[in-house]
Amino acid sequence: MPLYCESLQSWTSAKDIFCSIFANQPNAFWLDRQHHPTSPFSIMGVGFPSSEVDIDEEFEDLDLPFSFRPMLVGVMHYSDGAQFTGAGDWLKVDRAFVYDHTDKRLYFIGRFQNRAEFDQWHHAALLRLALIGGDSASYALHNPAATSAELVCLDTEVEYQKKIELAKDHIAKGDVYQLCLTTQLVGEYQGDELSYFLRLRRANPAPYSSFIRIGHKSYVSISPERFMSIEAGIVTSSPIKGTRPRSQDPVVDAQLAAELGESEKEQAENLMIVDLVRNDLSMVCEPESILVSDLLKVRSYSTVHQLVSDVRGALKPGVKTSQAIAALFPGGSMTGAPKIRATEIIRELETAERAGYSGAIGFISGNGNLDLGMVIRTAVFESNRVTIGIGGGITSGSEVVAEHQEIQIKAQAHVSALSATVRW
Repeated sequence: MPLYCESLQSWTSAKDIFCSIFANQPNAFWLDRQHHPTSPFSIMGVGFPSSEVDIDEEFEDLDLPFSFRPMLVGVMHYSDGAQFTGAGDWLKVDRAFVYDHTDKRLYFIGRFQNRAEFDQWHHAALLRLALIGGDSASYALHNPAATSAELVCLDTEVEYQKKIELAKDHIAKGDVYQLCLTTQLVGEYQGDELSYFLRLRRANPAPYSSFIRIGHKSYVSISPERFMSIEAGIVTSSPIKGTRPRSQDPVVDAQLAAELGESEKEQAENLMIVDLVRNDLSMVCEPESILVSDLLKVRSYSTVHQLVSDVRGALKPGVKTSQAIAALFPGGSMTGAPKIRATEIIRELETAERAGYSGAIGFISGNGNLDLGMVIRTAVFESNRVTIGIGGGITSGSEVVAEHQEIQIKAQAHVSALSATVRW
């Protein structure tokens, strides 16, 4: 179907727009990209749930200042299988609002049978926008945010530390160089998931913040990590390995950031994943185009400092979107290296299936472009139960106490926002 787009200088905020128009829709999404480093365009709308997705479906295109096109929005589940399927929680999308945080401009984009149908939808949206004002504050006031009295870790501190030692045994034997070992916090909750997201995003701005509701399941993410993006044939992946907490004391905070940047253990861990990503990219990119544009950069977020590298390459002619995703999926920072053996060991050691956690969250367009964050720092709400995945990279130099402290740091934002205690 043809693609149509119109824009409007916006007089209200993205959060008010979402709360006014989409808050009560059963299959709604808000890819909150206000703090995205290169593409600060938030995307919101509704879609139709679909378990079967055609990642390589192509549509006619327009020249626009953002890479999103209506096709797929959702969560790709972690999978260590030999055959990539793209399975997950997906919404098929044929129309959306795109909010430009730089120019404060709102775009209306959609695929319709003809211009008249698009104009009808567009004009109806303009009428709704004329009535917006303070809707996010009103929504939060009338819908108390989700809270949980207690979260329980699926692995006790002793059990998790024992698994770290088993991972280190595999490393000592030469099975792997590094392993991402994860666990989960689970608990019952009451309250509203969207109000919870409003609270969380205010206190913890992140590049890949997302709220996705599909049926009775809601994903609330403040992910800082880019799994992969494709724009104009350039693939970029930005693995994170290395974490330190933030401090309210500026001097201490700077010391923590410097300590992370100078840590030989964290640098080695990050470099292993950079090499893994370069190898993954070599399967679908022109070899001479693959480069590390930023290496071992300390980037600071609301609760943590992280060590991040950017790796990119130009796709070979004829490579399909599904082939590019399959080459990198699952993300190396969430498996370890070498990837195949690491995923086998993960299957042996971990207590529960990762499902959406460690997968990818974002959009896939019908013009070859996509932007997917890693599903970390994410709470999944379903059937009065909330689940939060947490984990860390284990190397030969890992200390069990420090590694357990790291997963507590990574859980901090969600635990605080839920007003929960944790039984570690």
